[in-house]
Amino acid sequence: MIKILDNALNDSLLTSIKERINARGFPWYFIENSAYPDDKELIKQTQFNYSFYNENEMRDPALFDMTNSISDILKDLLELEKTYNVFRLRWGMTTSINKVHKHTPHTDQSWRRPHKVILFYLNDTDGDTYFYDKEHKIIDSVTPKENRAILFDGSILHSSSKPIKFSRRIVLNINLADKKYL
Repeated sequence: MIKILDNALNDSLLTSIKERINARGFPWYFIENSAYPDDKELIKQTQFNYSFYNENEMRDPALFDMTNSISDILKDLLELEKTYNVFRLRWGMTTSINKVHKHTPHTDQSWRRPHKVILFYLNDTDGDTYFYDKEHKIIDSVTPKENRAILFDGSILHSSSKPIKFSRRIVLNINLADKKYL
């Protein structure tokens, strides 16, 4: 169901992307509701993101080139079919609230088309990614680890969670669909 790949990128590429994403001027945008929260949970659903490529709309060509090359590398290493192409790239950062909190289970645009998701963890942190069955019961989890990538079917309910021991959790979200659906 979930394929995990550790030490996904070579040291040079990893260092380069970390420098770019961790730079003081990186354009993180605050979002109040990362995954369709209930009103009472709003404060806990907050995160920062930079959705720089979505359905052929590109905000940052230089970051797109670097990140798309990462997605190509990960597709090959995770043995994803060559017919899958990126339709969304988004960096996400959740910050600690000093207590356990799982975000709302969701799918990434699965109502639009069948697709695959690759999550690439940029840093060592807690704040697991959880996977759920149709009744929202946890069936699996993956702990973020620097340079770890995971692949799963986009129809699987999943959620991020807030880190506790670390100040932030940074993840690249790559959504891919077979070219017949694009």
